[in-house]
Amino acid sequence: MKYPIDVTMPSGAVSLGPNVVCDGFLLDAIVRVQTHIHVDHMDQFHTSKGKQEIIASEPTIKLLIAEFDADLPYRVNVMALRQGQTHEAGSSKVTLIPSGHMLGSVQVLTELECGLRLGYSGDFQWPLHDVIQVDGLVVDSTYGSPNNVRRFTQGACEEQFVGLLHRLLARGPVFIKAHRGTLQRALQIISDEVDCPIIASQRLSKEAGVYREFGYTISHLIDYRTPEAREVLKSDRHIRVYGTGDNAPSDLGKGSKITLSAYFTRPDDPVTEYSDRAFAVAMSNHADFEGTLDYVKSTNAKFVVTDNTRGGKGYHLAAAIKQRLGVEARPSSSVEMKGWGA
Repeated sequence: MKYPIDVTMPSGAVSLGPNVVCDGFLLDAIVRVQTHIHVDHMDQFHTSKGKQEIIASEPTIKLLIAEFDADLPYRVNVMALRQGQTHEAGSSKVTLIPSGHMLGSVQVLTELECGLRLGYSGDFQWPLHDVIQVDGLVVDSTYGSPNNVRRFTQGACEEQFVGLLHRLLARGPVFIKAHRGTLQRALQIISDEVDCPIIASQRLSKEAGVYREFGYTISHLIDYRTPEAREVLKSDRHIRVYGTGDNAPSDLGKGSKITLSAYFTRPDDPVTEYSDRAFAVAMSNHADFEGTLDYVKSTNAKFVVTDNTRGGKGYHLAAAIKQRLGVEARPSSSVEMKGWGA
C-alpha cells in the first residue's frame, strides 16, 4: 500500500496527504501545521502566511506573536487549535496532540477521506501520556542512531546542572546559552533552586511572559539594556542567559559558560567539561534512540518515514525500525539511498 507521506528538501516540509504540510511550505497544501517554534521547523513561514491556513497550539501562536510577527493576531488564516479539536483541511481532518518537547509542541494526526490515518511525531519527549494512533507515520530522527542512548535520566541531568551552577556562581557570573524550550526549562529550574539576578534580552523576557501565562514558574528577567541591568553587571554574582538569535559574549571576563545542548558526548554523564570555566550539559526534551523506537511501536504505524532533514539519522532509524519492530520503514526522500524502496 502507498502511504502519501514524506519529508522534502530543502525546507524539511512534512507532507501528510494532499492537503496538509507541517513545519515547511508546499504550494498545493491547504493547511500548514506549525508543530513548535524551533528555527529548523520554521522554514518559509512567511510564505505560508500569505498562501495557506496556519494552525498551531495556542501557546505556539502566542510565542510566534512574541517573537516573529506583530500582524499574526489580525490574520484570519492563522488559528490556534485546542488539544483534541479537529480542523477541516479540504477533505482531510487535522488533530493536534501534545508532544512534550517544549511549550506548545504537538504531534499531528491527519485523517483522509478514505479513512487512512497519517501522523507526524514532531520533536517529542518520551514517555508520553497520549500518542497518536496512525497507519502511516513520519517520525523525528534527531536521536535515530543506536549510539544515541542515554544512561542517565533528565532528572539526574537537572541535579547536576544545579550543582554546577552553584559551584560556578561562587567564583563569578555565569553565562548560559541554549535553544528555545531548553532555555525556558533551565530558567524554571534556576527560579526554583538559585537566588540570583538573571539578565536577558527583551525578546527572551517577552517569551518568558508567555511561559508564565501557561504555568511556568520563571523568575523576573532583567532587560540587559536597562539601568538595573547595568548595576547588576557590576557585581560578581549574576546569570546572563542567551537564546536563539542572541549574541553570546566573546569575552567572559571573570565568568564561566554553560551550554545546554540536546547532544551528549558520553552516554553515562550529562556534563562535559571543556575547561574549568566552560561546560556543556546534555539537557534535552528529545526522546533518545530507545525512546524513539518505543514511540513508533506505540503509534501502531504500519509504515514509517524517518525524517532525514533534521539530525541526519534517518537511515539508521529506518533500519532499526525494520529490524527490531518488523515495521516497514524508509528514510525520507530528502536522502537518496540505494536499496530503499518507495
